[in-house]
Amino acid sequence: MGAVAARSEEVRRLLAQAAGGAIEIPLSVFADPDAAALVFPGGTVRIAGAVCDPQALTVGGQATITASTAPVDLAFTADGERVTGTLATVDLGGGCALVLVDGAPAGTDLPAGAWAVEDGRALRLTRRTPAPPTDSGRLDGLGRALPAVRHRGGAARDHTPRALVTENGILVPRRGPQRRKGMRVLDAPTVRGWSPIGTPGGADGMGVDYTCPPLRIAGMLTAQSVSEPYKTVLGGSLIVDTGAFNGSAVGAYVIPKSGGVDPSLFAYGALGSATGFGPPMFQLRGLSAGFGWNSRVRSPAVEELSGFPFLVALDNPGAIGADEPVVRPVKVLGELIGGENPWVRPQQGDLWFAAGLAFDCFETFSGRAMALVQTGSDLTISLLGVAGMQLPTKGAKKIARLEIGLEATLRPTAGELSFAAAFTEKTFLIDPNCKLRGGVGMKFWFGNHAHAGDFAFMLGAPPKGRELPARYPKQQPAELSWSVGSNVNITGRAYAAFTPKSLMAGGSLDVVFQSGMLRAWLNAHVDALLEWNPFYFDVGMGVRVGVSATIKIWFIKIKISIEVGVSIRIWGPAVGGEATVHLWFISFTIGFGADRRSEVPALDWGGFQGMLPPPGNMVRTTAIAGYTGEGAPATLGAVKPWLVSSGGFTFTADTQAPVSKVYLDQGSTTAVASDSAVDILPMHERGKGSELRVWLTLNGSRYTLTPWGRAVLRGNVPNGLWGQQADAPGDGIIPDRILGIRLTSPPVEHGTSTGFLDEQAISFDPINPDGNQPLSAGEPATGPEPTRPPGVSVIAAIQDGIDTTSTRGNRAALAQALNGLGADLGALDTDLSAYANAVGTSFTAEPMLVAS
Repeated sequence: MGAVAARSEEVRRLLAQAAGGAIEIPLSVFADPDAAALVFPGGTVRIAGAVCDPQALTVGGQATITASTAPVDLAFTADGERVTGTLATVDLGGGCALVLVDGAPAGTDLPAGAWAVEDGRALRLTRRTPAPPTDSGRLDGLGRALPAVRHRGGAARDHTPRALVTENGILVPRRGPQRRKGMRVLDAPTVRGWSPIGTPGGADGMGVDYTCPPLRIAGMLTAQSVSEPYKTVLGGSLIVDTGAFNGSAVGAYVIPKSGGVDPSLFAYGALGSATGFGPPMFQLRGLSAGFGWNSRVRSPAVEELSGFPFLVALDNPGAIGADEPVVRPVKVLGELIGGENPWVRPQQGDLWFAAGLAFDCFETFSGRAMALVQTGSDLTISLLGVAGMQLPTKGAKKIARLEIGLEATLRPTAGELSFAAAFTEKTFLIDPNCKLRGGVGMKFWFGNHAHAGDFAFMLGAPPKGRELPARYPKQQPAELSWSVGSNVNITGRAYAAFTPKSLMAGGSLDVVFQSGMLRAWLNAHVDALLEWNPFYFDVGMGVRVGVSATIKIWFIKIKISIEVGVSIRIWGPAVGGEATVHLWFISFTIGFGADRRSEVPALDWGGFQGMLPPPGNMVRTTAIAGYTGEGAPATLGAVKPWLVSSGGFTFTADTQAPVSKVYLDQGSTTAVASDSAVDILPMHERGKGSELRVWLTLNGSRYTLTPWGRAVLRGNVPNGLWGQQADAPGDGIIPDRILGIRLTSPPVEHGTSTGFLDEQAISFDPINPDGNQPLSAGEPATGPEPTRPPGVSVIAAIQDGIDTTSTRGNRAALAQALNGLGADLGALDTDLSAYANAVGTSFTAEPMLVAS
């Protein structure tokens, strides 16, 4: 039934039936159900906590609106038996309200319809219309498709702003664009506080377009396409152009799909200049900065530095969204956070900061560098950079261009420090076809790392058969390739690896000449391996020279090849080797000296000891809880004993070698912890026993540690020392071996006696002059004897007499006498009522009196 046809008695009956503080009113009650549905979604107006007045035809309570609940007042206007209008007001707070005007209700000047009221403005509610079609051939400065061109007709367009009803709330547009002194600021529709922010779709979001020549700032933050593992991605870019300087920034707010993971936020921007500023010796061309919260940046390998977006932006701010037609900021943002191995990814609890600069030195040397600090799951400090130069600096013809990527990373918590440098693909010498590739890398391990003390220096990549552990730096092959004209091709390779165990180095050179059916070549190589402990060397080198020609006789092609070469290999100790002679028709090898070793020889105990830490560091005892300091040494040169708390003490005893059995007490034969036997790889020994024994002495006698609490300490040990075979799996470590024990003293046992007290413990300081000191109950008292008179309340007497005129007078006279003797008492409190009130709680028994 429509409102104009609804009877007032029927509305009263509907309101009177509200039971349990709730009422449901069908939209059919209203004259315009479509307008009512904009304020109250669904087919029913449900009001919880309803307070109804059937006589006045009003109801109030909490109603469900677009995306939440809010207080509502609903009033029907009656004319006799008919309802002529309805007025519903939903209070959204902050001066905002939704108003439904149905029919011709009393108390409003608004026409019939659904309205959003904000700051005195009334905006008609309407549903979202489909987005206008876009033209992919028309793009704005941020790479977004523009709407298709529409030809204006003769009819005037309605520019009245309207509030949009969406599934996520009601969007209230701000006032239109404002221009003043060349400035134009655009504010996109925003969601008010009465509904969740949701995810803007299509062209919704926040944008800015500021123009004040020569400055221009433009940008947009909007919803992005979502793929695994993200639930929501809000991102965008901002561009800045001043003519002399230009720059851009990208950022994203990411909500992962997995539950319990907080949203992630990051932003990064760069500002650069084509000319730079500063003195000629050092000109600054660009600056960049960025940060991330609940976010982590993948540290690039040295060969990836030339394409690392954060570094590229220093030389070309357009790489992350500058105002150029070819730039696609959304695509750049997708490359940063998308793919299987993104540059920026959410990481719970992580925080990162980055800052960089681009520079020129003496107009010859240029570079870009960035510092990246990441904390949270793993503290990482990285210095990244790319630097280079070209000769000559001016002119189109270049004879050399060198560009090197540099990377240094410190991980203090993990105990790892690494350096790397490599040529980029832009590097060449003499001729652009003469390319240099590869680089060097170094790694050091320290602290609590399983490989602490190990290090590695790498140049290029070792050849097959001389692979190193996976933890060592991985480098691209170091090589030179040069195509000299169309006939000669030169290729050279080099490698080197320096570790605590060995040094290996080598290289090769290949020269090939090809002209028609004639081909000639030269191959030379050298490979060397030097091991320190035990000492061993293995060096090989060789040269091969050849020529081939293809001769065509009638319809038959005949290929003739001639190649000669020689290679030699020497090893030792014991020294031996072999030489190979290669002719085009025969090859033969001549051996001399000792045979090549088939396995690494075993070290003796003295040689193995040199691979271990110093004896003073091999076994350690460390005080933990209850340590209070060091005492004085018992004798000259003796170790200072620990001073520990009598309330409890904890210490550890550990070693740098794996332990097969742990014993407590000096003579014990029962192990408190056992592990597998110990192997010694350099000595080729297996199944050896390794014991750790801990004991205490008290006053020169043995003191048992059996009642002490204990926990076995376990950790990783290097396979190169304590393994069975050199190529064992596990990245060079053996996990979960016993390395020590933690001991905690038993709980304190409190006795029932103070124990023996000597005469010194109960001595006292003499009183001068000596007085009469009764030491026994029978000693006669001297002076007045205090008594407690029977039937007299001393507490009551004090309470009644402390705040009297007589007491105050005596007190004043005493103070005057003391002041006369030179005692400055200062101002005295003359109000003694508080003392009188406190007497009842100050004494636990009746005081004794001294008769005067």
